[in-house]
Amino acid sequence: MPCSDIPDWFLRRRLPVIDLTSRTWQDARHELLPPGYAPSICLGRLASTGRVRRLARGLYVVVDPARETPPIAIASAIFAETEHYLTTDAALVAAGSIDQPLPAITVVLPSVRRSRLDLGHSVVQPVSLEAAKFAESDAYETTIEGFKVRVATRAQAVVDALAQPHWMTHGSLLAEVLAPFGEEELEQAAAGALARSNAAGQRLGYLIEEAGCSLPLSLATLKPRSAVELRPGRRSGVFSTRWLVYG
Repeated sequence: MPCSDIPDWFLRRRLPVIDLTSRTWQDARHELLPPGYAPSICLGRLASTGRVRRLARGLYVVVDPARETPPIAIASAIFAETEHYLTTDAALVAAGSIDQPLPAITVVLPSVRRSRLDLGHSVVQPVSLEAAKFAESDAYETTIEGFKVRVATRAQAVVDALAQPHWMTHGSLLAEVLAPFGEEELEQAAAGALARSNAAGQRLGYLIEEAGCSLPLSLATLKPRSAVELRPGRRSGVFSTRWLVYG
């Protein structure tokens, strides 16, 4: 098969990323390239013609001439052979909870193996979560335009945003995200937030009240002792004496 056929081979299989270190590539190269043809030479030629775009050494995005591949799909595909999930803004966009551009796509890993990657309109931001907390995280597999992605549930995305506010760009929309949550989903969010930190629980209590929802029992009995910021460095609302949260 000619080198020029490689991008279409990947797109037919809904694979938007070529990683020369992956098992997928090692399995595919025997079909795609003749013996002795260096992958780096082939991918370099494809990059020069615009059929792939280099992200990092040995890592390429396949360019679809017919349509733009969703950045969420690319971000998840980069870590396809690694335990991961997309969270905060990206997960909430995938769930339809927010409709906003994604300048940053946060990918949670048990440990960080890559630096930030520039996709053009979005930056992939790998972050780490200790193994025990990662194992407890609630995520699921779905598809975006036919591409497989792994994303946090809505409750998990909220928990991550409250435990690590810098992981989310559109944090000002969290009260709107919480407004349609039912009792069970609010309980899940409360349990997840309190498992991460009291500060995350305080922020969640503040936002649940702002959203006009009923407080889960675990939050109703929470007695904060230290003041925290809802979004560190971005005080714009009132101070809650109940939750000791600067809005």
